[in-house]
Parts: sequence; structure tokens; C-alpha cells
Amino acid sequence: MAIPVKYRNIVRNSLIAAAGISPLGLFGTLDTVGVAACWTTMFFAIKEESDSSFSGDPKRIALNVATGIASYYLGCKAATFAMFCIPGLGPLVAIVAALGVSACCNIYFTYKFAIATIDLMNKPSYSNDNVIQAFLDILKKLPSVKEVKEIAEIYRG
Repeated sequence: MAIPVKYRNIVRNSLIAAAGISPLGLFGTLDTVGVAACWTTMFFAIKEESDSSFSGDPKRIALNVATGIASYYLGCKAATFAMFCIPGLGPLVAIVAALGVSACCNIYFTYKFAIATIDLMNKPSYSNDNVIQAFLDILKKLPSVKEVKEIAEIYRG
């Protein structure tokens, strides 16, 4: 799914914020808190732009954000800390590589979170299972070439 034009500025601002948060990736939970704030802000901006009736059930909002954060944390933290396990990689190079991985993960998972949120907001109705499945799908694959191109296009504005 491509990001609809009406959401592009929201997603672009969130991608920039997510990249800016990446240096906190060296501190684990601080990065997660920063990304959670970024995603929560994006979630409500997308909700506002979509005129969705999603606000009727706060439990779904909490579930949406919590599931996104869990997928982010699992993928990004594992990749970031794997940089310190590469034999022969000096500490400075490992830190720079970890920051790069953290930035890439922050940007990619923010993009995927935006797609899942937009998809949910545009459905006339959905169940808790739809919400859970949308965010579990984030974990199932690596970025495609099409996704990387769209992220770059959105990021450039």
C-alpha cells in the first residue's frame, strides 16, 4: 500500500522525527520511549486527517500503539545490539554501525506503523483481531525495493 497524498506530510514529519531519535538507540529504552511518542503523535494526526470513528474505543488505540512498539523493539533492538557482536569490529565502528541500524529501523518501522494505522483508519469497521494482525504483519518481512523507494521519496518531500 502506498501512503495516500493526504497523509504524506504527517508520515514525512514522523520519519524525520524517528531518524532524529536514533542516537538514543544506544540506550535501549530511551529510544523506545522516543519512538513511542513519535508513533503516538503520528497515530493521532492520521486519525484526525482520516475523520475515523476510531476514537470510540481507547482500548484499540492502546493496543495499536503497544503492538507497534513491541514489533519495533524486537526488530530494532536485536539488529542494533548485533553490531556489538561482530568480531573484529572496534567499539567506535560498532557504535556508528549501531546508530545507522537504529536509524534505518526507526524509519522503516515508522513507515510500516503509518501504513497499518492508515489501513485501519480507512476501514468502516474492524475487530481486535484486525488490529493485532495488522501490527503482527509488520514483523513478517524485510523491506521491499518498492517500500524503500517510497520511504526515500516521502523523506525527501
